[in-house]
Amino acid sequence: MEQPEPRAASWSPGVLWPSVQIALGIVVVVVGLLSDSPIGLLLSGLAALFLLPAGALQLVRRPRLEVVDGELAIKTLTGTRFVPRSEVVEVRDLGIPRWGIRQHLMRIEYTDEQGREQLDVFTRADLGTDPRDVVDRLVELGFPGRRVSG
Repeated sequence: MEQPEPRAASWSPGVLWPSVQIALGIVVVVVGLLSDSPIGLLLSGLAALFLLPAGALQLVRRPRLEVVDGELAIKTLTGTRFVPRSEVVEVRDLGIPRWGIRQHLMRIEYTDEQGREQLDVFTRADLGTDPRDVVDRLVELGFPGRRVSG
């Protein structure tokens, strides 16, 4: 009897934008250090304070969501959280109207190791692709879910 191949899928944001944020943060620091103005140094320092950590965190949390052999791996700031398929309550697409445009999100409900209910919401920026496609793929892989919006 043949062993089935492990089914795996992963989603993460691209590396271009976080890399641009880090490079921009470094440029802003250099420009601030070269300026003679203390206000310019302060403003460039504040801008770098937002750009550098934001870019670094996006690169560290790759892949953001991954499925390997039926377990869901969710990468967070504190590490990777593994959720077995049996603990996933629902994977769902949410379409939220914002300023006349429908923004799509993906919501994952599950129970953690302590038996607490958890809810994670992912955007296109988190997944690097349309959340509706991720919901469809997770449902194909056997996770309970549905698409709400069209």
